[in-house]
Amino acid sequence: MPYLIGSEVMADSYYANNEQGEIDVSDMAIRSFWGWNDSNNRLYAMAEVFDDVHIADRSAPDEWWADDAWEIYIDVNHLEIEETKWEDGTKQSWNVSVPIAADNLGQMLPAHAWRTDPDTSPYWGFGWGFEGEEYGESTYFYEIWMQPFDFIAEDGNLDNSILAEIESDQLIHMSMAFDDDDDGGTERTNFWTTTDGGCCKADSDMILSEMDDSIDWGSVPTAVQSDAWGRIKSQFITQ
Repeated sequence: MPYLIGSEVMADSYYANNEQGEIDVSDMAIRSFWGWNDSNNRLYAMAEVFDDVHIADRSAPDEWWADDAWEIYIDVNHLEIEETKWEDGTKQSWNVSVPIAADNLGQMLPAHAWRTDPDTSPYWGFGWGFEGEEYGESTYFYEIWMQPFDFIAEDGNLDNSILAEIESDQLIHMSMAFDDDDDGGTERTNFWTTTDGGCCKADSDMILSEMDDSIDWGSVPTAVQSDAWGRIKSQFITQ
């Protein structure tokens, strides 16, 4: 069962009619922080995921979702759900599952060649690590930056695609989910998500606010090139 986090613009009844699973921190425990940089229009996210067993055993590239994975969906223009489409990139995803299996990191939709690999794409980057047993009880650490588009040409032509101009106090739609595969194979065992749809929707609200100078952000270094993101991360990383 999903464990749901609601959206302030959605009526309570929207979630009241959906069964909600119980949190069991001995099975999976998650922390995630988000940030943005108004000088480069980038979104940043990081997650720390404790899992009693970590599995990456897919045998086919399109089965990344059946392993332990992190799914992110963004709609910068906060459109109605039925208006967002993969085809024109008004909804964009970054879906990653590590360690790499079946020669596949995950799936980024729309799946144009320049979006597939973070090592070659100029529009997102990804890093990860873990403590504990790689495929046993462990804590995995994920960090990603994304430069989203207002829309992407259906043929993937960058000349006809528009990068998003992100502003302070802007409302965007997003969702993220963590797949928890405890049994192997191609069935989801557990699922932690910010949307009642389970996956593949950007329907949760996120407001991009200026930094609060009353907070002691500290000075812990960051793995990505952003002073603001480093300050946000300093509240997250303790070692």
